[in-house]
Amino acid sequence: MKSLFALATMSLLLVPAALKAPAQQRTIEGRWEAEAQYWDREDRVQIQLRAEIEGDRISYGTTFVAGELAGLDLHQTDRSGPVHFELEREAGTVVFDGEQRGDEAWGEFVWTGSAEFLRGMEQLGYDDLSLRHHFSMTLQDVTTAFVQAMQERGYQRVSARDLIRFRIFGVDSEFVDEMAEAGYEDLSARELVRFRIHGVSVEYIEDLAQQGYRNLTEEDLVRFRIHGVSPEFIAEMGELGYTNLSPDDLRRARIHGVSPRFAREMSEAGFDRVSLADLVQFRIHGVSPEFIADMAELGYPGLSADDLRRARIHGVSVSFIRDMSEAGYDHLSMDDLVQFRIHGVSPEFVDELKDAGYDDLSGRTLQRMRIHGVSPRFIREMAEVGYENIPAETLIRMRIHNVDADFVKELEEHNFKDLSAEQLIEAKIHSGWWRRRRP
Repeated sequence: MKSLFALATMSLLLVPAALKAPAQQRTIEGRWEAEAQYWDREDRVQIQLRAEIEGDRISYGTTFVAGELAGLDLHQTDRSGPVHFELEREAGTVVFDGEQRGDEAWGEFVWTGSAEFLRGMEQLGYDDLSLRHHFSMTLQDVTTAFVQAMQERGYQRVSARDLIRFRIFGVDSEFVDEMAEAGYEDLSARELVRFRIHGVSVEYIEDLAQQGYRNLTEEDLVRFRIHGVSPEFIAEMGELGYTNLSPDDLRRARIHGVSPRFAREMSEAGFDRVSLADLVQFRIHGVSPEFIADMAELGYPGLSADDLRRARIHGVSVSFIRDMSEAGYDHLSMDDLVQFRIHGVSPEFVDELKDAGYDDLSGRTLQRMRIHGVSPRFIREMAEVGYENIPAETLIRMRIHNVDADFVKELEEHNFKDLSAEQLIEAKIHSGWWRRRRP
């Protein structure tokens, strides 16, 4: 049933301001339905209404206080038969007729707008209420007394749409007065609604002030509530040494999941004096107490915050370290491991090189081979044109200077055969040399 409330909110807010109708046409007919099984749980009743208003098909999901629906018996949910009840409010009256069969009820409704309400709204400056706004004001119980009370607090020029939003989200004169006493005067209609939507209350503001956060902007308060920055969170972080944090710091901490528990666990893992910014970076990149413990077990204790972040950023995982160890590289520095991941040195790459006859290569040589594209395929292609067992460093130089199997074949076509690897490189560097000397 929550979806009904959300649908009502959307339907009531998307109201063209230009819709108008003569007083004698202030009547709307439509259909309604409800799930009667929920009627006896609380004193509130949710009803879905559908109607065509000036060519538009509109759906409203609205919640009413049961006592306002004259003739509705909430305790006869197992009955079957006709039902009739009415909603009478200052803005108009809705008469519901229909059927109830066990848990479901449905039927037709007729709304009749109040001409007296229209006259009262005209006196308050709303002489142009559209039919849809008028109907919505009935459903949301917008009264002239409510409008007058809001005007007395400075809200003389808010739109009919804003008045409806005020009622939907619970913005009233009492709330405005409370906010003013808390130091938030002259809030816009939008700010008032956002405060209510996100739960910015006087109590919340006072509790934040007790933690040292006074005179926060309206945007700060809303964003605090959105991201779960509570007085309790601030107090717990303060107990761990994270005091005098800026509003932005607090929000970032909550956005990225830096909780007091996480801070304590990282402290126990050896990071008891890191900044909040470091904790945020840890969470962003997945540096956890478990990851730190795993690294220590693999022979990497006491890694710095920067090393841990780099490891996670570049994918130096527990499984990668173990696989490289099994491939014969079990005493690499963290920097070597990071460089391996950056340049794509994998256990599979090492195994393929071993199959090609290249064992016991240094970590630096492996990196350079990947950087310059010395692949097992390149090694095979060079072997096929007669260049087998070439030293790794020579292979690297070949790739740097674009010496490949096609180049060897081109030389052979010009009767330059049986050249050494070094001669091939020289020929590529000085390409005009062999063209001038060809027989």
